[in-house]
Amino acid sequence: MSAGALSFSHVIPTPPPPTAAELKLMRLVERIQNDDLSAFEELYRLTRDDVARTLYHLVGRRNDLEDLIQETYLKLLKAVPRYKGQSRFRTFLYGVTANVALMHLRWWRRRREDITADVPEGVAQGQDPEAVAQAAEAARLVQLALQGMSAKKRIVFVYHELCDMGPEEIAEATDTPYNTVRSRLHHARMEFTAAMRTLTGAGVPA
Repeated sequence: MSAGALSFSHVIPTPPPPTAAELKLMRLVERIQNDDLSAFEELYRLTRDDVARTLYHLVGRRNDLEDLIQETYLKLLKAVPRYKGQSRFRTFLYGVTANVALMHLRWWRRRREDITADVPEGVAQGQDPEAVAQAAEAARLVQLALQGMSAKKRIVFVYHELCDMGPEEIAEATDTPYNTVRSRLHHARMEFTAAMRTLTGAGVPA
């Protein structure tokens, strides 16, 4: 698909009805808005792993991850009063996460650090060490490929390819025009594919 083809008008589909898990989160948000901080603790427990996984893909540094998780939830606590149920709570949460990641990536590019220094490590009991090593190498290559993208392209790519978000949900989460999201995703995919080919030696003449 050419970049020009991305400018067509698009009717954003009606979102599906909320799942039971989504309804549970929305009920927790209502309690938080009524100053029930125990509900925020439960919200944190239910969503932390997803936020941590997403932030890892977005920023790639394990030694920064815990601080970024805490920053995300501090910003979320401040932002929750603005949530009126106009979108899925996941969309709202990913919007906060994207803002934290974007600020960190901008800071990182000024510092020019190596985001691939740390990758998931350790072998859980019963796991095949060779499979774990292959997964760690794959994660390292993905982070290297993501490193070359602009922060905004990276967020769109990670949300679409790794968080299973559609372009319309990404547009809503990041407050970005739909066609801009489609364009960024199109170019991010091309950049990611080219980077992975270079990293793995695919398509390189012998």
